[in-house]
Amino acid sequence: MSKIWIAALIAVLAAVNCVGAGMVSLAYDDGIPEDGVWIDEPSGHAVVFTAPTDNWSLNRVAILGMLAPKPKSELFVLEVWDQNLSLLSRTTDKAGSFFAGNLSWSRIDIPEVKVSGVFLITFFEFGGIYVGVDTAPSSGRSLSVARNPNRVLNWSVQNHSQNRTNWMIQAVGHSPKPELAMEILSDTASEKSPAKIQAKATDPDGNLKSATLYIVDNKTREIVWAQVQELKGGSATAEFSWPAAMFRISANGRDEGVPFVINNLGVTENLSSLMAYSAPCILELDKNVTFTAKAYFGEDGRFNALIDAYGFSHYLSQDVLNITGPGIDYKKFNITIIKDKSKIGFINMKVPTRQDEQTSEIFGPIVLSGSPSSNYDLKLLRSNAGMGEYIAIVKIEDLAFNELSDIGDKTIRVKDLAV
Repeated sequence: MSKIWIAALIAVLAAVNCVGAGMVSLAYDDGIPEDGVWIDEPSGHAVVFTAPTDNWSLNRVAILGMLAPKPKSELFVLEVWDQNLSLLSRTTDKAGSFFAGNLSWSRIDIPEVKVSGVFLITFFEFGGIYVGVDTAPSSGRSLSVARNPNRVLNWSVQNHSQNRTNWMIQAVGHSPKPELAMEILSDTASEKSPAKIQAKATDPDGNLKSATLYIVDNKTREIVWAQVQELKGGSATAEFSWPAAMFRISANGRDEGVPFVINNLGVTENLSSLMAYSAPCILELDKNVTFTAKAYFGEDGRFNALIDAYGFSHYLSQDVLNITGPGIDYKKFNITIIKDKSKIGFINMKVPTRQDEQTSEIFGPIVLSGSPSSNYDLKLLRSNAGMGEYIAIVKIEDLAFNELSDIGDKTIRVKDLAV
């Protein structure tokens, strides 16, 4: 494999939620500002964070903001408080050194401070800076605060209600990185004789979370298989088996394409067979209402749930509802999908051959023309992977959001699937 090919393989992991080991951001906004707000002295903005691990090192704060046209002050004060509202760190600087005349992200380095559990980042801009506002449903973590003494104020900020407001302030920090050793134990794959991949992970602070295998078609660059396993502690081994298989979406009996699909961890035992797999998708309820969501499929491939990024269920099958809401009349259950009008598009993940190529595309949209009782005639089918060469990538993650990936030292070959 060439260096360019290896770099492309690593790059695709960013499209499947890999940002690399090292610095990570804690954020409760969607990254898109709908407004900007400045607060008069002595009040300030604050966001409540939860450290991903004990003694997490916080050393930077990202704020989406812009300079006010006629600022009352050139200075801002950025403080870190613990859960008792006690001061942990203070940074004072000039607004013009970080912010400009348009809403954009500014990254402010602060003295490194160790945080555990709940902590607050507070920002007092003295009327000189507009802080970005995300008006999606609130995380409940954005507050109005004051100092001397440190305290939380009653919410009263222009036209923004607390249940619809997220201040666009993010915490950036790090914890010790995990390490990964990956090995291809067998480099041929078939249904009867799967390929074997082993990943050994270690983590200095003992908070391993998961290992994920991605299988990439060397010809089409599609990610045809993804599988995740739970890891725990400071040292763990994941053993993966790939039976030369892939998934396809079928709608109304017609093959629609190859989606990015992964098995689900953490599903309760009574739902595990009904929500065994998930696939990211785009739901278009009607022409003006679109959501990012996940479609959930059972072990038998039946479409059993559609849940958007905010956690709202747009569809549950009767089998799922019988477990999650026993006794509810399915005919009266609220399903937001509009028959023959709502559409769903699935994501096909690819590894680019050049940096300017897209790593994903949406296939569809598929009109949901069936009925809830027929699972909208949407199904996840498992089929044989085509003959050829495939690349294995393993990504490990710890509870502090560190991620690290590696590529197999040799390709996996699919020959005669009957062998």
